[in-house]
Amino acid sequence: MKRAYVYLQILTVSRVFLAAGVAMLFAAFGLNILTILVAAALGGLAELTDLYDGILARKHNLTSDFGKFFDPYTDSIARLILYFSLTSVGLVPLWLPAFMALRDVSVSYVRLFAMKERVVMASRMSGKVKAWGQGVGYFLLLIIGLLQQFDLDLSALVFYLALCVLLITLWSLIDYVASLILLLRKPSAG
Repeated sequence: MKRAYVYLQILTVSRVFLAAGVAMLFAAFGLNILTILVAAALGGLAELTDLYDGILARKHNLTSDFGKFFDPYTDSIARLILYFSLTSVGLVPLWLPAFMALRDVSVSYVRLFAMKERVVMASRMSGKVKAWGQGVGYFLLLIIGLLQQFDLDLSALVFYLALCVLLITLWSLIDYVASLILLLRKPSAG
C-alpha cells in the first residue's frame, strides 16, 4: 500500500515536470509546428496524470490530507507554467496567466482563512469547471498557434478564447469567495 501511495505522489508531481518541459521546449526552440505538437503531447500527458491520479487514489483508497492539498497545488503550478509558456512565445496575452495566478493564490488564502475560522471548505464545482476550461483552452490555443504557422491571422480568436478562459477563472474565484462568506455567516452548531 505504501508503494502505491508513493507511486501516486510521483504521478501527481510529474505534471509539474511535464509542464516545465513545455517551458524549456518553447524557451529553447520557440514556437513552430514541432514545438506545438510536442507541447500538446506533454500537456496531454499532464492532464492524463491529473485524471489518473484521482482515479488511482479513489480506487485504492489512497486519499490523504496531504494529497488533498498537494494535488490542487500541482494542478495550479502546472497550468500556470503552461500558460506562462504560451505567453513567452507570444501566443497568449500576459494578463491571462496573471489572472490565473491571482485566482489560485486568492483561493488558497480563502481556504486558509476558512481553516482559521474552523470552517472546512470543500472543493467547489466551479474549481473543476475552471480546470476543465483552462485545460481545453490550452489545447485550443495550441491549435490556433499551429494554424498561425500557416500565416493565418487569428489574433482576434486568441483574444476571445483567452477572455473565455479568464471569465471561467474569475467566476471560480467569485464562487469560492461567496462560498466562504456564506459559510462564515452560518451559525455554528452547538
